[in-house]
Amino acid sequence: MTKLRPRTHAGSGTVQSIQRALSLLEALEDSRGEVGIAELSKRVRLHVSTVHRILATLVARGYARQSPETGRYALGAKALHLAESYLGQMDLRRVVRPVLERLSQETGETANLVILDRREALYLDKVESPQSLRIFSRIGRRAPLYCTAVGKVLLAFRPKAQVDALLGRGPFERLARHTITSATQVRRELEKVRDQGFALDREECEEGACCIAVPIRNAQGDVEAALGISAPTTRLTPRRMEELIPTMLRTGREVSAQLGFSGP
Repeated sequence: MTKLRPRTHAGSGTVQSIQRALSLLEALEDSRGEVGIAELSKRVRLHVSTVHRILATLVARGYARQSPETGRYALGAKALHLAESYLGQMDLRRVVRPVLERLSQETGETANLVILDRREALYLDKVESPQSLRIFSRIGRRAPLYCTAVGKVLLAFRPKAQVDALLGRGPFERLARHTITSATQVRRELEKVRDQGFALDREECEEGACCIAVPIRNAQGDVEAALGISAPTTRLTPRRMEELIPTMLRTGREVSAQLGFSGP
């Protein structure tokens, strides 16, 4: 879904030109690929000539690139370098990475580390399934909270007021046949997640894809992230899910302990 960002203005303590450049970078990130200057101008609500000047600077510094064939724009390599630097500083990713690798080997499926960011589930790290048929995911991908196993975990263990603010009233967009679109039903699902300690996604976000997720808690006991595995429904059947849930729960507790959590 295309996001329309408001035109930026220099407020107290801010620089307008930097605000505009950052809005353009965010618009490029939202595009997930090449996008034309007219579309960028519309998204950030700036004149084409202004967008062209800012893009020229971003391209010169490597934060954006322009296709010589189409003339369209996309994020440049420098943006990736910033992301890698940020991720490299995160203790969470450093701690969980070996666990993701082991979990993927043990289950034969794609293992994901996901955090809450701007009312969405953000995929922070992953290890791909060794099998040729697997569910596509990528670091930096964003997904809804209400219809993903990792999203449900990130919602379920938060205070009610925070859940209400993150979830909203609904109804929610139907992304697959089994998507729960009612806010009331989603809240019931979150109660179940709290009771059992894990969440499932049975083709709720994507046709043919299923997921299992468990919480990762920090030293204060707060759910800092979700640990999940995803696979095609042909492999992650209800019986296979039942077999893997104890492994997921044990792994979630292990990572939480590494982060300093000592509760049950």
